[in-house]
Amino acid sequence: MNGPELVGAKPRRRQSMNFRRRGNGPRPTPDQSRRQSELVQAAWRHFREAAPMIAFLNSRHDALEGQPLHLAIESDDGLARVELLLQQLNTGGPHANETRPGKR
Repeated sequence: MNGPELVGAKPRRRQSMNFRRRGNGPRPTPDQSRRQSELVQAAWRHFREAAPMIAFLNSRHDALEGQPLHLAIESDDGLARVELLLQQLNTGGPHANETRPGKR
């Protein structure tokens, strides 16, 4: 024997899958997933850092009258509006001074 023998001990139940359980909420459609992916890529190209990109995507912006991530997921038009804002931020367009998120 290599170690003490435990009499009557039950084998440990594997619990590694517990944290992976998903909620029962609605899953995004393929179009919503595509738009989210395109937005994240465009935002990454603009910010090049995770923290400001995440802040931009999840904060309300006055120029958009909403949160960029929510608008982009809702429709192709919303995605186009957010991408246009990112382009304006890059080129110094009319909303270039709005690089900081607005009030929630």
